[in-house]
Amino acid sequence: MSIEIKRNELPEDAREPVARAISAAIGDRKGLWTLDLASEPAANAWDAEVHGPHKFYWARRFSGEDRDAELISEAVRSALIHQPAA
Repeated sequence: MSIEIKRNELPEDAREPVARAISAAIGDRKGLWTLDLASEPAANAWDAEVHGPHKFYWARRFSGEDRDAELISEAVRSALIHQPAA
């Protein structure tokens, strides 16, 4: 498994916790996974995109109180339910 962070523009205090939480949600799945994390201050939102093997693509906007590493991790984990693990 390999996880590449293409972009992480989240506020400095959230960058590492969110990246770690998403990496934990991906877990030991095979292949290359890429993360793209963007901040949209005017909308009080963060945008997360995950690309993976077998054309996996997931994206979601988290706004307001939803901008939480654990909530984002759980959303990614739910999206991966049908993706094969290692």
